[in-house]
Amino acid sequence: MIERSGLDRTRALEVLTNGAPGSPLVKTVSTRMTAGDYTPNFLLRLMTKDLNYSLQEADKLSLRLNTAAAALETFQKAMAAGHGDKDIAAAIELVRSST
Repeated sequence: MIERSGLDRTRALEVLTNGAPGSPLVKTVSTRMTAGDYTPNFLLRLMTKDLNYSLQEADKLSLRLNTAAAALETFQKAMAAGHGDKDIAAAIELVRSST
């Protein structure tokens, strides 16, 4: 969204990573996304597996994890696009390539 909006990407990421939403994970993944560095830190296919397990367990408890379900859909599409053995940051390529 930042890239398509015309905002200064560096400044916007600085605000996000140093403000309230900033966390070590957000900082690491946003840096990898910006650099296009998808060297595996946590494989996208493993995140997909873990999210799937989480949603299965939530279903057993009659819980709906909407955010996790949306994330799983994104990671599944990234897997289908050939990014399964890359870092989870590679999921950004789906957004970048969509019209």
